[in-house]
Amino acid sequence: MSAWTYHERRNFHAQADSVIWRSWSAQVTLQASGSSELARRLAQSPIPVNFDIRWVLSDPHWTVTVTKIPAGHFKGSYVLWKARRISLDTEDTVVRRTGKTTTQLPVAHEFGHAIGNTRTLRRGDEYKKGHTHYADKTAMMNVGDELRKRYFRTLIEELNEMIPGVTFSVHGI
Repeated sequence: MSAWTYHERRNFHAQADSVIWRSWSAQVTLQASGSSELARRLAQSPIPVNFDIRWVLSDPHWTVTVTKIPAGHFKGSYVLWKARRISLDTEDTVVRRTGKTTTQLPVAHEFGHAIGNTRTLRRGDEYKKGHTHYADKTAMMNVGDELRKRYFRTLIEELNEMIPGVTFSVHGI
């Protein structure tokens, strides 16, 4: 495999951002409640959730390593949540058949780990035997591509801690 070119790196980033945007952004809305003035204002309409993956050259929130592999090949991808490291490959933006009737875009699944669906928080991969949601095969954190309200638990917990007097919940998917 030849070394990455700048154009290839930018192209992979654009593809990954597009997949994550389509899979996670504008798919869920939050509802705010509470007695504060901010809570009353926010409660007037659902709050859309969008994720934008930014290319940064300094002070990153996450370090992402992407391995260039031949088309059609496979290399396991993963997220090390505590270390804020993500390991991907160039095939992770390509739809993968994951079962008889399920497909998945690996970069969308790995993004789910990055936003808190991780073994570290006891919310990891749902495709492992014994997991509470093991039978939910069409779910994104299992082997499918569908979002579930439970995937936003970490986001909700963080918002509820950050903004006193406002309680957020998932309004709809």
